[in-house]
Amino acid sequence: MVEFNSIIETWHDFYSVLSQVSATFAGLLFVSLSLRHELLNHPEFVRVKRLAQHTFKAFLFLVIFALIFIIPKAGLLGTTIPLFLVAFYAFVITARGLHIELKDKSEYTVQVSGASKIYLLSMLTYLMFGIVAVLLFLGIDKALYLVVGLVIWTLALVTTSSWKLLAELNADNINQKCE
Repeated sequence: MVEFNSIIETWHDFYSVLSQVSATFAGLLFVSLSLRHELLNHPEFVRVKRLAQHTFKAFLFLVIFALIFIIPKAGLLGTTIPLFLVAFYAFVITARGLHIELKDKSEYTVQVSGASKIYLLSMLTYLMFGIVAVLLFLGIDKALYLVVGLVIWTLALVTTSSWKLLAELNADNINQKCE
């Protein structure tokens, strides 16, 4: 059986690029939202702000997942335990965000279409990252290929979320909502 470290080493470039891409997207989202910080702090945009926070965290979780895989000589336990714990933490805080979103019945806030769906799909993604951690722990190295799909899925999901945020915060909506 091939040693876990040598298997992970073959994926080094993939995870390195993933961390760079995710960090770049997180930075772009941060800059675009910081240009609208007054609006995000307006009471009517509280739901938009929550989704923005969720989206930013999702990009950061991708960076963390990638960094876990490129830790030198971490070994099986040094990779799977942090991967599982981060996936569990991401799942819990996303579930909390969904709960708050569903509980918020205020009519004065700006709605982001599909926000609940984004939270649910994110929870599914983090659950799958946790399952990958367990599969790797059990010695099923092919589970690394699941990560490719999860990464593509997550990037598509958070890009869609970012687009919805920016569309909600466009100039026409700002003028209509704040007047």
